[in-house]
Amino acid sequence: AELVEKIRVLGQDVLDGVKFGFDNAVDQLKAFNPTVELNTEGLNMLKRVENGGIVIPPEYTQMVEDEEEDEQGDGEDQGES
Repeated sequence: AELVEKIRVLGQDVLDGVKFGFDNAVDQLKAFNPTVELNTEGLNMLKRVENGGIVIPPEYTQMVEDEEEDEQGDGEDQGES
């Protein structure tokens, strides 16, 4: 059980690092293009570009859906305060 918990924690650390890098790259694009209104709606670190479109790889579908639900829930909570 202890090993499983360590693996879970390490996995979360990796995911947090990837998210930080992704968010940082988006922020840099915005900083380098201050006169351009970049559409970042729907951007997600788990999505990828295929044939000129943004897709969710099948192995990440549930994770992306859960994350989008959490974001929608966060927005609703903020409006109620």
